[in-house]
Amino acid sequence: MADKAEAIAKLQAAHDTFRSPIADLPDGAYNETFLGTWNLSQLLAHMAGWYGEIGGGFERVGRGERPVPEGVDYNDADAWNVKFAARAQPGKAALAQFDSAYAAYVAAAEKLDASNYGVDPERGRPRIGNRLLEGAGIHHFEEHTPEVAAWLSGRKA
Repeated sequence: MADKAEAIAKLQAAHDTFRSPIADLPDGAYNETFLGTWNLSQLLAHMAGWYGEIGGGFERVGRGERPVPEGVDYNDADAWNVKFAARAQPGKAALAQFDSAYAAYVAAAEKLDASNYGVDPERGRPRIGNRLLEGAGIHHFEEHTPEVAAWLSGRKA
């Protein structure tokens, strides 16, 4: 499992691969439904919502707290996804919303001490920093990059 610098670099590489093909899309493209009932604006809002939630997790861990706030349950991801998608901004504003949330997420990850990254030798599993990067960040890019690529390859410019 990657140390802090490697994990953040892996996240950034996945981000760049995801973002590059959508960077120059016209505003109207953001309204095209391609992912179930979602359009690009909703997909980006969904990702931005998770960055906000998990970015706060990095901050809580840095203070010695649990990553999830007391009384909050992320197990019903579909309900969270609906809430996040409802916050979608139109057109290029969706990309700006995504970029801002991603930047805050990465900044929170960078502030977390390096000892929270890598593998816990006693438990044999990734430490919390890696888990927080994997779930909301790296996994999201692995999941959504091929979906966006398929949509882009089939859309009429």
